[in-house]
Amino acid sequence: MKITFINRGIGMFRGGGEQFDLNIAKALQQLGCVVSFIVGKPLFEKVKYPITEFDVDYVASPYLRDLSQKLEISGFPLRQVGYRVFHFDYMVFGKKVVKLLGKDRNRNFDVIQICGLSSLASELVDELKIPVVLRFPGPPVINQKREIEKCSAVISSGDTVNRLRNIVGNNNVFDIPPGINSNTFKPTANKVREKYNIKNSKLLLFVGRFAPLKNLDFLITAFKELLKERKNIKLLLVGEGPLEKQTRTLVRKLKVGEHVIFVGRAENEELSQYYSAADIFVMSSAYENFSNAILEAMSCELPIVATKVGGIPMQVKDGENGFLVKSDNIKQFKKAIITLLDNNSLSIEMGKRNRELVKKRYSWSTSAKKLKEIYELILK
Repeated sequence: MKITFINRGIGMFRGGGEQFDLNIAKALQQLGCVVSFIVGKPLFEKVKYPITEFDVDYVASPYLRDLSQKLEISGFPLRQVGYRVFHFDYMVFGKKVVKLLGKDRNRNFDVIQICGLSSLASELVDELKIPVVLRFPGPPVINQKREIEKCSAVISSGDTVNRLRNIVGNNNVFDIPPGINSNTFKPTANKVREKYNIKNSKLLLFVGRFAPLKNLDFLITAFKELLKERKNIKLLLVGEGPLEKQTRTLVRKLKVGEHVIFVGRAENEELSQYYSAADIFVMSSAYENFSNAILEAMSCELPIVATKVGGIPMQVKDGENGFLVKSDNIKQFKKAIITLLDNNSLSIEMGKRNRELVKKRYSWSTSAKKLKEIYELILK
């Protein structure tokens, strides 16, 4: 079976949707599938994150995602401008992909799988008359219904599965959760504390993009309040993104720079070391569909403190393997962190329970087998 993945952003950034496609593609390859990619690249820059494991076509188009996210946090009318910038970016990419596949009618594939772009999926169904699987890494909107219904199958995970079924029904929507490589993400000997001169401090860890939905302003503000009651703590921020400058500015404004460490982007092997060095994983998101970072932290035996939004309650059961707090509720955030800081045995117990849960429920091979069955079903 031959599958072509289409993913707009995978050459420019590696968020949850991008990591999903790469990892599920590797697992499909191990099942005997032949996988290729069509991905975007900037018009005037090199590909930031090249794909080396698969055959790939790079489609040059304007990369405006970071700009659209910066505009997104502004008030009206800039927020509307940000949406239009985002739409234009993806529209240009989609048109170029249609043109590429239209010219190459002999391209050899059985199924196309597209990340997020329902308009492109609809157009390819109309143009090429081949099976298209559409994956949503986050919630759709109601005006995408007609485009979604054209697809041979729609896949997602977490909160988005229920939202999709509310829009198009149950028959064609499949739950394919992300996996986790528990051999990579596991408690690992490391020198992270030594590197950043963190001696006896308790260490909180955030891993993710510096983007609006991550709600980092709340995290930094809540951390400042936490410091009033617990001085001997540090916050490690691992990631990159369009709002990094804004986050650094807030850290300086609140005068917590002595306790906040910016790491930058880290690859999987490095990430497991950061998780292993930390005491608690924290997530402040205004919305998460189903968090890869939470799975990684769980696999590395960390307890979780996260906002009760989207699909996070599917991953974190309050009081069992972590604590859930209301979004933007500083009092609850502080209480959850302090409970874990003051009860080391509870923290360890939750961490060990998390690793057991991940090993039992989430693997890329299991998800790839389910996905391959969907491909076989729609090809009959």
